Amino acid sequence: MAGLGATEEAAGLEGEAALVTQDFLEQLFTVIREDLATLKQEIAFEVKELKRDIGELGQRVDSIEQTHNTHEKELDNHGCKLLLLQHKNLELQYHMEDLDTRSRRSNICSKGVPMQAISGSLVEFAVHLFRHVAPALKGQDILLDCIHRAGHLARSPGQAQDNLMCQYCYKQKEAILSAV
Repeated sequence: MAGLGATEEAAGLEGEAALVTQDFLEQLFTVIREDLATLKQEIAFEVKELKRDIGELGQRVDSIEQTHNTHEKELDNHGCKLLLLQHKNLELQYHMEDLDTRSRRSNICSKGVPMQAISGSLVEFAVHLFRHVAPALKGQDILLDCIHRAGHLARSPGQAQDNLMCQYCYKQKEAILSAV
């Protein structure tokens, strides 16, 4: 190519310059055409690769969306179950409170009973006390669930002690409480 420009200057002839230029342009055009064909093949290959990658990404996105929808439905189900369980838990707490209150309502507390007044077991003392306080119970069996001393044991024999008694029968408990 460098020789091409030198020939033009030396000869100064337009015919030779036109032939060299046309030959040069044809070679240049051939090289450009080959480069374009190679570039076109490379672009076509890259486009195929991109289409394949986009297809794979589309499948992955679809799979992720399906998984997300499944998890979202499960989360909604768990939320509903959680609300239901919270409601049931609240109902059970109310029920436990009622049971606790009923069991406390069944308790009768005798306060300030001196230790010397109890000459046997606490059960015998309670039955004797209830028959003495409520004459309507004299002929009946008085049923006690349990009886125990409330608080700490008395430190000296003369000290008064509280006793807590749980009554089985509601009518007997009401007779005792109405008599007091």
